[in-house]
Amino acid sequence: MPVEICRLYENPSLREIGGGLIRPGGLELTKKALAVSALKPGGRLLDIGCGTGAALRYLIDHCGFRAVGIDPSMLLLSEGRAKNPGLPLAGATGTLLPFADRSMDGVLAECSLSVMSDVEEALGECFRVLDSEGALLIHDVYARNPPGAAGLRELPFKSCLTGAVSKEQWIERFEGCGFNVIFWEDHSRALKEFAARLIFEHGRLETFWGCSTETPGLEQGARIQSALFSARPGYFLAVARKAGEPFSARSGR
Repeated sequence: MPVEICRLYENPSLREIGGGLIRPGGLELTKKALAVSALKPGGRLLDIGCGTGAALRYLIDHCGFRAVGIDPSMLLLSEGRAKNPGLPLAGATGTLLPFADRSMDGVLAECSLSVMSDVEEALGECFRVLDSEGALLIHDVYARNPPGAAGLRELPFKSCLTGAVSKEQWIERFEGCGFNVIFWEDHSRALKEFAARLIFEHGRLETFWGCSTETPGLEQGARIQSALFSARPGYFLAVARKAGEPFSARSGR
């Protein structure tokens, strides 16, 4: 079994090149997801994996949502609270949401679902807290070469890349947890642009990967880059709505 050596999303370099956001696409993908979902200002919105709260502040200050963010990283939450005192941030995981049933109009998961220890359990929690007309907004990584994705599970860090699965598997997950996917759009270019900024910062991706684990070095970085090349990771934006009872409830499991 692979050992989780580090949380790559806590690397400060990623926040620097992302302008405070630890993911590809920036706020432009957030805006696109909100437009597709047709969520209205004043709605209750949960940001899962909010990090330091950069997107959360935008949702509250510029979009008028009654939003709250959760993240399991005390490091990122502490940094966010220091920058924005009073921002509604809470320490929690997507597999155990501290909110009542049907208490949210929307759930936003930007490059965070694939980091979860149990994605289906997290999706089940999203289903539970969403209102009957609620929307699930997702940006995440997927494997464009699914047979190569197995090598990602062996990488010595935890990130959205290590949880990449195929488009078909993602859709099966959503549908199995009671969601109907109403929109799917490829944004792999945003992932390439994010990687390009990493190259500009570090000279080469092998250097970045090599200094992102507890056993640094170009050899380690090359092994990681080889696994990524094999899986051909892409990036997607999807919006889903509640379609009925999740599979686990229908099957009695």
